[in-house]
Amino acid sequence: MYTDILILSRLASGPAHGYEIKKHVERIVGVKTINNNVLYPALRRFPSDGVIERVSSDAVTGRPPRTVYRLTDVGRDLLLALLHDADPDTLASDAEFQIRVAFFDRLDPPDRLAIIAVRRAHVVSQIALHESLRGEAVDHSWAPKVIDFNVAQLRAELDWLDHLAAQASGTGDG
Repeated sequence: MYTDILILSRLASGPAHGYEIKKHVERIVGVKTINNNVLYPALRRFPSDGVIERVSSDAVTGRPPRTVYRLTDVGRDLLLALLHDADPDTLASDAEFQIRVAFFDRLDPPDRLAIIAVRRAHVVSQIALHESLRGEAVDHSWAPKVIDFNVAQLRAELDWLDHLAAQASGTGDG
C-alpha cells in the first residue's frame, strides 16, 4: 500500500509519466523497490477508479510513447485516506509506518498521534514477545544476544516514537 502513497504523492506534485514516477519512488525509498509489475498495473488501475487521468502521450523518436498522468480530486482524497490509515496490521510494517511519518505534514496532530499510538502498541507487544523468548533461549548461548539486540532496537524505536509524539502534537514542523 505504501507504493500507492508514493505514486500518488509524486502525482500530487504535478503530472508525470511512469518512468518519472518510478525514479521518484526509488529516490525516496533509496533502493529499487518498485518494479514495473507493481507500477504499471497501478497506473492502469487508478484511471478506472478515477484516481488519476491520462493527460497526454509524449512521443520521442525511437522510443515507445510515454503516457503522462495527473492526480484527480478523487486521487487527492485517496492519498489522504491512505495516509490516515491507522490499521494495526498495516502499521506493523516498518515501511508503511515510516512512509506515513514522512507525510505527517499532510495530517492534523490528532491523526499523527493516532498513527504513533498504534505503532507504539505494536512495538511494546514486540518487546514483550522477545522478552518471553528469553526462557526458551537458555540452552543456546547466542540466542540471548539476538534477543538483546532486537529489544535494544525496539526500545530505541519507543524513544523515537515518544519524540515523534511530542513533535506531532505541534504545528507539523519537523
